[in-house]
Amino acid sequence: MAEERAQLALDVDPTVELRVVEQRGGEERALRVGPLPEPDARALASLLLNRRDEPSEDGPWRCAIAGG
Repeated sequence: MAEERAQLALDVDPTVELRVVEQRGGEERALRVGPLPEPDARALASLLLNRRDEPSEDGPWRCAIAGG
């Protein structure tokens, strides 16, 4: 009987860093959140972008805010 070789396994939880940038006039403010597990980062991005659907896999995710 052939000897079975032990396989190494590594579970990786992909993490994401979420960066929120506000540009008003010539000024820019930025906030960095994370690292977060990817599902949490997508949920936060949906909340900040005021979207019901989950953002696509490809970023950056952008949304214009009225009144600026």
